[in-house]
Amino acid sequence: MPSLRKSRFWRLGRIYFRRFRITVWLVVLALLAAIIYLNQIGLPGFVKTRLLENLRARGLDLQFSRLRLRWFEGIVAENVLFGRADQVLSPQLRVAEVQVQINPKALAKLGLQIDSLILRKGRLVWPIPESDQLTRCLTIDNIQTDLRLLANDQWELDHFTADFAGARIKLSGAVTNASAVRDWKFLQAKHPAPPGTWQHRLRKLAEMIESIHFSAPPELMLDLRGDARDLQSFQARLDLSAPGGDTPWGTVNHGKFAARLFPAISNIPPRAEITLEAADAQTRWAVITNLHLALHLASVEGQAELVKADLFLSAGQVATRQGHAGSSRLTAQWTHTLTNPMPVSVSGQWLGERVETEWGSVGKIQLSAQGAKLSDAGPALTNSEAKVQDPFPSQAWWTNLQPFMLEWQCQATELASPKLDAEEIDLGGNWCAPELTITNLHAKLYQGEVDLRLALNVSTRLLEASAASRVDPHKFSPLLTEGGRRWLANYSWDNLPELNGAASVVLPEWTNRAPDWRAEVQPTLRLDGHCKISDGGAFRGVRFESAESHFTYSNMVWRLPDLTATRPEGRIYASHVSNDRTKDFYWRIGSTIDPMIMRSLFDTNQTRGLDLIHLTQPPVIAAEIWGRWHDPERTTFKGEVALTNFTVRGESISDFQTAMNYANRYLLLTGPRAQCGDQHARADSLAIDFNAQKIYITNGFGTVNPGVVTRAIGPKVARIMEPYRFDKPPTARVQGIIPMRREEDADLHFQVAGGPFHWWKFTLPHIDGDVHWVGQHLILTDVRADFYGGHAIGSAAFNFNPQHGVDYQYAVSTTNTLLRRLMDDLSTHTNHLEGFLNGTLQITHASSADWRQMTGFGNIDLSDGLIWDIPIFGIFSPVLNGISPGLGTSRASAATGFFVITNGVVRTDNLEIRSPALRLLYRGSVDLEGQLNARVEAELLRDVWGLGPVISTVFWPVTKMLEYKVTGSLGQPRSEPVFFLPRIVLMPFRSLKETVPQDSNANGPKGPPFRSD
Repeated sequence: MPSLRKSRFWRLGRIYFRRFRITVWLVVLALLAAIIYLNQIGLPGFVKTRLLENLRARGLDLQFSRLRLRWFEGIVAENVLFGRADQVLSPQLRVAEVQVQINPKALAKLGLQIDSLILRKGRLVWPIPESDQLTRCLTIDNIQTDLRLLANDQWELDHFTADFAGARIKLSGAVTNASAVRDWKFLQAKHPAPPGTWQHRLRKLAEMIESIHFSAPPELMLDLRGDARDLQSFQARLDLSAPGGDTPWGTVNHGKFAARLFPAISNIPPRAEITLEAADAQTRWAVITNLHLALHLASVEGQAELVKADLFLSAGQVATRQGHAGSSRLTAQWTHTLTNPMPVSVSGQWLGERVETEWGSVGKIQLSAQGAKLSDAGPALTNSEAKVQDPFPSQAWWTNLQPFMLEWQCQATELASPKLDAEEIDLGGNWCAPELTITNLHAKLYQGEVDLRLALNVSTRLLEASAASRVDPHKFSPLLTEGGRRWLANYSWDNLPELNGAASVVLPEWTNRAPDWRAEVQPTLRLDGHCKISDGGAFRGVRFESAESHFTYSNMVWRLPDLTATRPEGRIYASHVSNDRTKDFYWRIGSTIDPMIMRSLFDTNQTRGLDLIHLTQPPVIAAEIWGRWHDPERTTFKGEVALTNFTVRGESISDFQTAMNYANRYLLLTGPRAQCGDQHARADSLAIDFNAQKIYITNGFGTVNPGVVTRAIGPKVARIMEPYRFDKPPTARVQGIIPMRREEDADLHFQVAGGPFHWWKFTLPHIDGDVHWVGQHLILTDVRADFYGGHAIGSAAFNFNPQHGVDYQYAVSTTNTLLRRLMDDLSTHTNHLEGFLNGTLQITHASSADWRQMTGFGNIDLSDGLIWDIPIFGIFSPVLNGISPGLGTSRASAATGFFVITNGVVRTDNLEIRSPALRLLYRGSVDLEGQLNARVEAELLRDVWGLGPVISTVFWPVTKMLEYKVTGSLGQPRSEPVFFLPRIVLMPFRSLKETVPQDSNANGPKGPPFRSD
């Protein structure tokens, strides 16, 4: 039995084992068939439905062609589409395979829970319509990632890689409470964008991406982790590296970008760090090398809506179209809200070295600024500001700054520009709407210093400034207009002038891009200041030791109320007003300086008058001048002048005073008075007409040597009047016109009285008469003189022709002239002439160029005269003395005769000299060189009372014997008898004839020689 039971046990065991094995094989076969079905055919519909519902509950909506089971991969969805296929233009993510990881514990309990999704060979396509028939797409390829959907609404993303626009992207992260992302406010638009807005933005993004090219694929790595319900819990890390790239904005080499987001920890608020580095970057705006940027962002403790930022930026070199900098460093700190990038407060500092721009260069510059946003209400305005403040123009540059209050400081060294150089500049300012202020600007430049303050009210556009300067103003000439540079070039100085002043001006409307500065702005300009030059300077070459003045400018009118300038010889005081609108000006001047220093201010023609005057002392001048700039014809002045110890054309004048008026190139001297020792002169007026080139004298009177006046008038007049000389200054009255250029314009009347007077060989103790100088004519009328014991009257006329010498004519008559005294001046030898001379002489025409042109006539009457010392008469004196001693030296009772002058030859036919012993008849001629050709006949005893005719008849032979022909000269005449009678006839008169000389030069007595010259 035991064996039977044992055999039955093994048989039953084999049966059950075979059954079990078959069952196992059947189960395995069923499982294998199910797996093959699930792998080839896919999961059943109810499984797909539950799976999709689970994914939708987790926030994922996808579609797939089939869902099957793969060996070693689990459930795999093929041809997966994330998104809605019915919306053609919506973004679509297509994945070749998505592995769905099922939670085995939930599956064991017949539950379905998806733990993760593994995406392989994904592609994101976002269509962008270009037109009705053309569409462009944004594409992300080769998407590979592991997305784990954990419990408690937690997502984890691992190993995300993709290719986008030539870049390799790697992402990772973890988000808890992921479904809360839908509630993020900044992802929800309060105002939906108009239709087509997103398409337009995406189109621009696509165009931008297509224009970017990289020399090597860049890499982007992003890791993001946090709780979607608490934004401060997020932490993120972003790294981007680009070996080289070409973008629409420029190129970059060896660029690196990193961003870090740190979550809040206990009392430490969340913060972020951003760094950017590049070996070099080139854009259309700038070229930068060794760029380094670091930005730190952190929430303000207790104010989660505020973000505090710290920025550090440095560059080795920065170059732009406007210039470049050797090195730059920028640090900035600001605070802004999460919803508004405009800062609530800001401060920063920029340091640049070797900065060069198209406007100039700076060796080193440091700029720092601080600012804060004011409340929406803004600063309180005063009542006056509220009245003038208009609504802010939207185009005004400063409206964007209106909500802020700013302060800044700037220091710069080694500033150089085409128009200005400075060793150092230090300035500070602030902005608090509506006031923009430069609180202090201190500059060291050109061995001097400048301090400046500016204040601009942008609402009223009123700009106010105050300045103090000790800098050479010539250094600022490049900043001026061409007219300003010409005006400034007139001045020079030995040391730096001192300038202090204030200014204000209303600027044009901010929206007016082309204002009329002269019409709109200049009328509002106001200046008030003081200028002082204490160490010497010059105005257009005129030196001065010091000068200073206050100055004002308002309503386009300049005013210099107290201009003073000093020189070694004196000082000038002036006040000045000039209207920029009308160009009218006014000067009031008081001066004790030498006006000759002003020569350089005038051209050559204007200085000719100054060349005639030499001053030993500066004059005293008080004058007013007014007119219009650039119109010298309208210049007018009046004043008074006093001069002492000066010369005019070498003639000394000790004192001169006059009042002056000048207008329309007409100078009027009222009441001029001059003194030169005992000589003096005055006139009611002396007028100089520069247009007509004439000088007008009215009621001139004085006791002045005529030579002083004629030499002062001019050298030609002096030569003409030189033969007429007075030993003592005569008394003269003068009135008329003196020409400044054309002698034909002369018309001057003199009334002269004085003496002694000299002309040629004549000396007169007193003379008076009228002189009229008209054109090239000089006329003497009503001339009266004491003439050698008698009196003489006469007149004369001269015509000064520069081509033919001087043509002249004159008439003179004398009475009771003492012959001896007259001949003393005419002859240099002693004479015994006596008698009273009366006569006339009239020259109707004569010329200084040729004496042969002289014509005229005259007569002579001598009484009670002794004339035998005259050679031509003395030839008979020895003969008559031989007849009877003393007969040849008897006094003439009368001498009369008439003569005519023709072609320079004096001819007479009736010169008759009577004496008790004889009557002398003279017929013949003598020229102006003294050459004689005459006959002389002596009638003995012709004038004896009662018997004269009888005796003359008896002595007829003697008369013929005493008829002589006279030749030679007046000083040395030669005589010879006209008739030679037979000796027998002459024997009774032998004794007489023996005494008759045959040649007066050989045998006659030699009297004193006589010269007619």
